[in-house]
Amino acid sequence: MKIRILAFLLIICLISCRKSEIPVSKFVGTWYDTEYIIPGESSIVIKKDSTFYYKSAGCDWRVVSKGNWKIIGDSIELNSTTSDTCYKMFPFIECISFGENNRKDVLTIPNCDPSNNGSFAIFLKEKFYIKNDSLIYKLKASSKCPDTLKIVFAGTPKIKK
Repeated sequence: MKIRILAFLLIICLISCRKSEIPVSKFVGTWYDTEYIIPGESSIVIKKDSTFYYKSAGCDWRVVSKGNWKIIGDSIELNSTTSDTCYKMFPFIECISFGENNRKDVLTIPNCDPSNNGSFAIFLKEKFYIKNDSLIYKLKASSKCPDTLKIVFAGTPKIKK
């Protein structure tokens, strides 16, 4: 009788020790900008391994970023890591008044010469949330941007007009 009880308890213990699978985050995937005004394209690739890659391009400009993400409540927070390529850096979101651009160039590598037209977007605790099928940026109060600014990404590329 003791052997049966011990065997039963052992089986219960082994079954309960089975690892449960971690569900794939709803944020994982490629997200495309939904902006139609500026001639350009942007996308954020959020990978399962807690990394992301951002790229944006227009007629004569290119922007990239890479980094790590983590889930905070119902949002995802993106933080850039350093780059080993020479780029000018700027914040992911920066609203400046007309004629006020007195920002000094900051480089990814000190004293390098960014010969290409590329820039590196700095994601610093940038938060996004999902509403319906869209990835929506949570605007920071410190950004100096109007609260009417909406940055939205979708799971499918925008249709060219």
